[in-house]
Amino acid sequence: MWRNLLILGALLGGVYLYGLNYGLALGIPPFTPVYYLNHSAEMSYGLRVAGGSDAVKIKLEGSLKKGRVAIWLTRKGRRLGKVKVYKGRFRDQIKYKVEDGFYTVHVKTQEAEGTVRYDWVSTRFQAY
Repeated sequence: MWRNLLILGALLGGVYLYGLNYGLALGIPPFTPVYYLNHSAEMSYGLRVAGGSDAVKIKLEGSLKKGRVAIWLTRKGRRLGKVKVYKGRFRDQIKYKVEDGFYTVHVKTQEAEGTVRYDWVSTRFQAY
């Protein structure tokens, strides 16, 4: 029993040290929280818009102890709207007016440490 706990503790300590030195992200967006530890990278996720949808809605909620997260939407390599950058505590909802087709959600982290929950969906556009 103690040997198993010692091995588990050593493994967790190794993962933590790896994250501090090289960066680590645990979780897969959308819908699930992503835990960052000294993470710097750019990720992209495909999104198909079809049918009656004419907007892409992206929700972000998170708390970063340090670093920042940037998010934007592209279609065929062209950026739609502005790049939104977040740090500290944040909760935001971004809407992009779109047409049917394939889009890419880009997320870029710079030395991010904390938790972020992403959620994106194509939906009907409603002006606020």
